[in-house]
Amino acid sequence: MFKLKNFLPKDVYKTVFDIDYNKLYEAGKRIILMDIDNTLVSYAESEPNERLLALFKRIQDIGFAIIFISNNHKKRVETFARATGARYIENAMKPFQRGYRRALKLVRPLGREAIISIGDQLITDVLGSNRAGIDVYLVKPLAVRTEKWYTRLNRKLENYALRKIKKRYPEVYRKFEVWDE
Repeated sequence: MFKLKNFLPKDVYKTVFDIDYNKLYEAGKRIILMDIDNTLVSYAESEPNERLLALFKRIQDIGFAIIFISNNHKKRVETFARATGARYIENAMKPFQRGYRRALKLVRPLGREAIISIGDQLITDVLGSNRAGIDVYLVKPLAVRTEKWYTRLNRKLENYALRKIKKRYPEVYRKFEVWDE
């Protein structure tokens, strides 16, 4: 069943660098589930650059634990995560709950209220996180031209959802204007 509310992110940012992680920590958040592809790096890149590594260090210094959660295969996700020392979940099958259940097991005894998710897709990241009861923050995709065919299909569905959001939740849709700045 199509529930439009499941496609609404908690907030929208241009990049992961624009998020106020201190504010999230002060609000009681302790775990960040981060998508990799087109959220942190393009599909053409396999490891985090120096700027991302500095961001991860800053986030961890605040007190967060980072877990990478990706629908991609183990080799790609493991290669990326190894460079950071963070834990990861590959083949998460977002928006289904499999990957989120695995993440929740990793962070016990903390519950959903201490977790946020960051991703670039309404269809996988936002829908999956909302269905799991996890606050989700959406960032603009980095390089849509390098996306796989199935992600391009998701983008078409995403555009449909965005048109519905614009009509029903114009205040939420206005948050997407940050992408045009």
